[in-house]
Amino acid sequence: MLTAEELVKNCTKLFTLPEVYLQVKKVIDNPESTMADLSRAISIDPGMTVAVLKLVNSAFYAMPRKVETISRAVGILGMQPLHDLTLAISVTKTFSGLNQHVMSMSVFWSNSFFSGLVARELARKCFLVDSERMFVEGLLRDIGHLLLYEQLPEPSEEALRESAKDGSPVHILEQQLLGFDYTEVGQTLIEEWQLPKNFGIAIRYQNNPSGTSEHGFEAALLNMAGALTEGFQSPQGHAQWHHLVAPESWKLTGLDEEGLQECMLEAGKQLSGMLLLMEEARQPVGAS
Repeated sequence: MLTAEELVKNCTKLFTLPEVYLQVKKVIDNPESTMADLSRAISIDPGMTVAVLKLVNSAFYAMPRKVETISRAVGILGMQPLHDLTLAISVTKTFSGLNQHVMSMSVFWSNSFFSGLVARELARKCFLVDSERMFVEGLLRDIGHLLLYEQLPEPSEEALRESAKDGSPVHILEQQLLGFDYTEVGQTLIEEWQLPKNFGIAIRYQNNPSGTSEHGFEAALLNMAGALTEGFQSPQGHAQWHHLVAPESWKLTGLDEEGLQECMLEAGKQLSGMLLLMEEARQPVGAS
């Protein structure tokens, strides 16, 4: 039987992050890099430059005045937020042409960006200093499913179908059908791409935040973001999410149901604007 590691190894040749992101990551990983180095790395790709500036000037960051250059954006936001923003754009571009047999890509990305937005709101509610990074973690929360949908469509579709029928968690059904689930695939892909270790651990343990001694708080935020994403698209009026929150997530975050509801509503207000911006970001420079 195929393992999560083998699945990811088979896919990494197909799904590689753009060169501009690799250059940005190289700068970030070098402790001697400067803000100017990061500005140059992003600016080598006109499309990325335009996309980053659009997002920096959007309601997502609520800048008091327009930011017109990458160097200014780096100076205001700092290196890590610019890295995360470039990563978000790069990931959506990398997976833009996937097979839509199992899942509509527009639905998938809508859910993923909602997860990112709500994870950021939850982090803010917890007064996390660098709450912006939770946007990218939330965006990548479900990334393992893209590989499953592309490489193992039949069992992936069966798991979705059974989950819709009896309410069983998708990850449990995937474990039964495949021997692993989307969280393991997601962590393995994060490791293969050499992204921050905490991203992979939080993604892997999002359904069991107490299962890790590292980054359990982030895993709990992703657990809540996943539950709220499920609730946001629920035909029962954004109500069916409480049972999806792991009991330990409440303890780890100190949040309550009212706080989660507020975060879900705030993320919902931001979603359409973010999706429009990211759609524009995926377009070649000069495309209408």
